[in-house]
Parts: sequence; C-alpha cells; structure tokens
Amino acid sequence: MKRIHQIASILLLFAISIQPSLSQHIQNIIREEVFIPLSDGIKLGAIVYRPAQTGKFPALVYRTPYGVDDYDSYAELPRKAAKRGYVVFLVDVRGRYRSEGNFEAYRNEKKDGYDVIEWVAQSDFCDGKVGTFGGSYPGIVQWQAMSMNPPHLVAAAPEMTPISSHHFFYYGGAFSLPWIDWFTPYILPDKRKRANDTSGSWDDEEASAEWEKSNRRQWYDYRPLNELPVFKNYAPEYFEWLKHPEQSAWWDFVDAESEFENFNAPAFLLSGWYDAAYGPEGATRAFNKMKKEAASDVARNQTRLILGPWNHTSLNTRKTKFGEIEFGEAAGFDFDFELLNWFDMQMKSETGQSKLPPVSIFVMGKNFWRSETEWPLSRTQPVSFYLDGRGKASSTPDDGKLIKTVAEKEGSDQFIFDPKNPLWDKSYEKSFPYDQREIESRQDVLVFTSAPMEQDTEVIGEIVAELFVSSTAKDTDFAITLTDVYPDGRSINLTGMDAGYLRMRYRNGFDKQELMVPGRVYPIRISQMYTANVFKSGHCIRIQVTSSKAPHYDPNPNTGNEIASEKNLIPATNIVYHSKKYPSRLILPILAPN
Repeated sequence: MKRIHQIASILLLFAISIQPSLSQHIQNIIREEVFIPLSDGIKLGAIVYRPAQTGKFPALVYRTPYGVDDYDSYAELPRKAAKRGYVVFLVDVRGRYRSEGNFEAYRNEKKDGYDVIEWVAQSDFCDGKVGTFGGSYPGIVQWQAMSMNPPHLVAAAPEMTPISSHHFFYYGGAFSLPWIDWFTPYILPDKRKRANDTSGSWDDEEASAEWEKSNRRQWYDYRPLNELPVFKNYAPEYFEWLKHPEQSAWWDFVDAESEFENFNAPAFLLSGWYDAAYGPEGATRAFNKMKKEAASDVARNQTRLILGPWNHTSLNTRKTKFGEIEFGEAAGFDFDFELLNWFDMQMKSETGQSKLPPVSIFVMGKNFWRSETEWPLSRTQPVSFYLDGRGKASSTPDDGKLIKTVAEKEGSDQFIFDPKNPLWDKSYEKSFPYDQREIESRQDVLVFTSAPMEQDTEVIGEIVAELFVSSTAKDTDFAITLTDVYPDGRSINLTGMDAGYLRMRYRNGFDKQELMVPGRVYPIRISQMYTANVFKSGHCIRIQVTSSKAPHYDPNPNTGNEIASEKNLIPATNIVYHSKKYPSRLILPILAPN
C-alpha cells in the first residue's frame, strides 16, 4: 500500500504542467517564470527560456543557490540555447530566493535534483530528454542528482567541481577556510531577508561590497573555529562540518564518488590549472571513473575533459590574461559554443556538431592545446628531482637545489612555522599566476631550484612530492608549490596556491588521525596537484616547501589537540631531510620530445 501511495504522489507531481506567472517574447524566444513542485510539496522558483514555436524540445536545467535573477542578468547561454531549440530551466535551489523551504548547503540536492529533472522531463515543452549544466555549486549538484540515477537525464556538464565531498571540505585533511568568504556575502543576505533580520544587508552585491571593505582577516584568524560568531544564526551546517573532520559515511549526502557505476549519462568536464584545488582533481578523477566505471557505452565514450589556464568560475571567451600572465588568443575558449555543440550531439543526435577530442589540455609556457584520448598521458615518464640544501634552503644560488641524483651528504633544511604568522596568498579569492619571490623570501619557506633547462621540457599531469620530514610538534602541516623560474628571476606558480597540502595527522589516510612523535622522521606524499607547462630552455624548475597556505586552510595550531576547538597556537620547528637514507624528491610527469 505504501508503494501505491508513492507512485500516486509521483504521478501527481508530474501531471502538473507549466503555469507561467509572467511571459514575454524576446527575439524569437519566450521567457517565463514558473514554479516547480517537489515530491514533498515544496515549490522551487524558476525562469524558463524556450523557442517561440510549437513543439517539444530537449531541456537544459541549471540549479543554483546564488539566485537565478542574478545569473539571468548576465548569462548568455540560456538565450543561445533557447534559440538553438532547447527549453532552459534556471532554478533556485530549495530555500533560496524564489524557492520555498529551508536552505542547508548541499543537504537536499540529491533528491531535489532528481525531482526537478524528472518533472522537467514530463513538462509541456520537453521531449523527455534532460541535460544539466553549471559550475561550482551548480556543478556539484549535478553529480548529486546523477547519483540518484534519474531516468530522463541524458547529459550533464558539471564544471569546476569535486566528486569527493571530503576533498571539497577538508583538502589534504585541512579545513577549507574560504567557506567564510562563501557564506558571508553570498548565503547570509537572503537568509536574513527571509528572517526579516535587519542586522545586515539583504542585497548580495551590497553585502559583498561591505564584506570586501571589512577586516576579513579577523575572521580568518578567529579561534576557536567552532565558535565563529558571524555564522551562529544562519549557518549551522558550518559547525556540523567542523565536527566531522575525518572521511566517513557522514559525508555521503554530498559525495558521488562511489556512484559512477550507475551513471548512464555522459559528462562534459571542465576545470583550470588555477581553479580551486578540488577542480582539476575532481574533473580528472571523474573522467577516469566515467571511462572505466560508467554503466553505458555513451557515458564511457562521449564524456569530455577540458583543462585550461583558467581560475575558478573565470571562464570567458574574451579573457586570456589571468594574474600576471597573458596566455594568448588560444586561451579564449568559447565555452558556450563548445558546450551547446556537445549537447546537440548528446540530445539531438547531431553527431557532427562537437569536434572536441576526449581530452583537451592547454599547455602553458608555449600556450597551445593538446588533443588527447586519455588522462594521464601514458607517454609521459616520471622524472625525479631530488632535494639538496645547506640547512635553510632559499632561492639564493648554490643554496636549495633540485638535482637529478640523490644527495650524497646527509642533510636537512629547517624552518620555524608560527601559525600566528602564516603564509598569506594574495590570490586567495580568485587564484592566479603571480611572481612568488616575495613569498620565497619568507624565513618559513624552503626553496629548491633546478639548473636551467638545456632544452624545452614539457610537464603534463599530476605533481607529486615525496618528502622525509619531522617536527617538534605532535601535528603540523606541510605544503608545496611548483613554479616556473624565468631567466629574469620571476618565479610563477603553475597551480592555484591551495593545491599541494597535507595535514600530518592524516598522513596515513583521511579516515583516521595519527599524531606525530616529535623528532621522529616520517615519509609523506603530497599530491593532487595538476598542471601542463613547458619549462622553456633557460628556465628553472622550483619547488617551495612550507607549512601554511592561508587563508585557504586554517593554520595548524601545532598542539595536536582537536583543531576545531583549539584556541592555542604554538610555533613548531619543521625539518625536511635529503640524503641517501632520506631521498626527498619532486616527481614530474615529463613528456618526451617528439
């Protein structure tokens, strides 16, 4: 009997047709405002674009917590898609702006995503085929919906997003502090408005401007983390996240990594070398899981991976300069054009539309695209560069070195890491390439540099550092950054600064904590950094080793106590060893010259 009632509820849900509250014609397309009912009775507000002609069309769905009105004010893709024969639904997620219900970040997106996709498939103007698109939060909600295996979903385009919840919230085991910069300007204004709370702005743009002018550093430096006052009223999920630092089943509500064997729809995957660290990690891992585990041939064969020189949500066909580097005309990727061509192939069976290869890789340094069939490239070879130094490695000539053979002499380099004075990344809001020499002059940053390249050297793939380290603390962090050193001395980072991080208590796995014995030497592996770059002849390869990357991650208190509730911050002396016994090394995937 319970099953009969469930079926009846679903049929009632899908029987409701589009009943627009507002409708207008715009250049041969129609814009409407509608409500989409969910299976629990909540209604989601949406803007719909569709062709101004009779018939049924494939549908595209974009779900966002940032307000469809804001997206609609600047995005060109919905109108382009409608003119091309799609009906496009821009949907505010539960509890945001036009939509009913209570918003809790990521918590309801699996079931709500399923309901929206299946309702859209049955709506008046849809031919039963549904695709999804969007990046960042609108990207991860696609993976969440896909994990429910909606039968009418035929294509998805989750860009710049993770597939693993734990890498998203606790990258390398350290908590991601930019949630402060997410909740405060983007989430809290609408929550205050719903509560009729006049203690702060209700307008996102105004709240963002106020936030940027404020002393944000006080909140990044605030301890303990689990008493942050600005979130007490409107972001209870933040405090729940802090209670679950380990990788566990608790995070399944947002995780999609174990669901790929159920996926029938192919994916259009995109990220950038300067995207948030979870972006290239999520895109590359998703590509391989789709190729190996997906449930259908089309999902395995039609999934596409694009990796460019971009940062998070910065994709623009006209923008080719990021930070201090101009990447040239080739970097001006026409995202809307390529995505719609791919949707045409998946949803309209127009097989000749998309010309993209399975994998597209933008190679920095020489600024060109590689068309590939795999990731990682099997024709790259792992090449080791061993660390060598004189006690306090720096960028000074003959000090910290990267060499091709293991250091002959027993040696180590050390620094004092003070969590009250962490390394601060000026590009933390939107990662970009910039000259690292100011950072490399810090006393708590070790710098190891290769000899100048004798010929152009192309690196494509995952960057790995295998280090032997110790500390005077029971717990601390180690972090690396890879840079390209130009003949004029500039040292340009080749990934976002948040990549390459490890909290030592999680050195043996993110599902358990193991504190250190002060003074004991431990082997560690820092990975999940991705790039493609030609180190030109005369350029040098450089790696930084340090113990903080603020405000990307909370600086480790070094006490070994519970991180979230710790108030005390103490210095630690951290050591990197390099010798035959402790062969610390950087491993680069180098592509052999043709």
